[in-house]
Amino acid sequence: MSYLIRQMGHVVLSAPDPEAAAQHLCDVSGLRVTERDGETVYLSSNGRHHEVTYIKGKGETVALGLEAVSEAAVDEVLARAKSDGLTILDDRPMGPGYDRAVRLVSPGGAVYEIHTPIKRDRSTWYIGGGGPRPRRLEHVNYLTPDLPGEVNMIEQIFGMKLTDRLSDNGGFWLRSQDGFHHTIALVGDPELRMHHYAFDHHSLYDLQRIADNLAQLNSSLIFGPGRHGNGENVFTYYFDPMGCVVENSIEMMHISNDATHEPGVWDVTAGFAARWANLWGTPIPEVFINAGIPFASPE
Repeated sequence: MSYLIRQMGHVVLSAPDPEAAAQHLCDVSGLRVTERDGETVYLSSNGRHHEVTYIKGKGETVALGLEAVSEAAVDEVLARAKSDGLTILDDRPMGPGYDRAVRLVSPGGAVYEIHTPIKRDRSTWYIGGGGPRPRRLEHVNYLTPDLPGEVNMIEQIFGMKLTDRLSDNGGFWLRSQDGFHHTIALVGDPELRMHHYAFDHHSLYDLQRIADNLAQLNSSLIFGPGRHGNGENVFTYYFDPMGCVVENSIEMMHISNDATHEPGVWDVTAGFAARWANLWGTPIPEVFINAGIPFASPE
């Protein structure tokens, strides 16, 4: 099956104070505000118009955006979604900077927007403050009450490919055309919630600066630094103002040849102390396991 999704597109989050939430992401992880429209704030880590959008609300995940390989790919996703009986919410873009989109509800209740490429402006990518400057919004990780249905949708409707899974089939990592280890990570859970969204950085120095930035705000990391087995990336995690986790990492594994890649199966018999979670050995803390924010009801 050919890829229909090129890469992670954007995330739309609600916050009681969108300006404060946006400023926190700028101050800690190094993003920049690209546009304001009333109480909506758009942010990016590169030349794309936006990768994170904050709207006024109570602190929920509104939508996950995936950037399609073409307009025809958006149409193909729409056709497959209709054939599979998924709920289609809209066929208009949620934000500025892209021409075509379809918004749908996944089997587990998450809202996805599959869209054409967001406008790029290479002359602006470097504009911002000092400190870390991410390369890109890299992936999202969420918990779903319908894990088999979610994985099937991502593979069969979005055309993405399985990279790794847990030995008990309780977690899956799926990739897009860009070849990085995962664009979407999924864990089975009775409660639908967004666990974290992640940025790819340039160096360990960036991760050090993020920890220093948190300290200046009288905050701290909640997990890391460490190195994941599934993905091989060096990671750190902290909470955003709504209680969603933000991952910042470097050196994500890249699959250059689909034909030779065999999905990895990670042994979970050691639980959250297993090496798939952290090759450096520190177990996942309880505060990290229980983290996340709900998805907003589809509108």
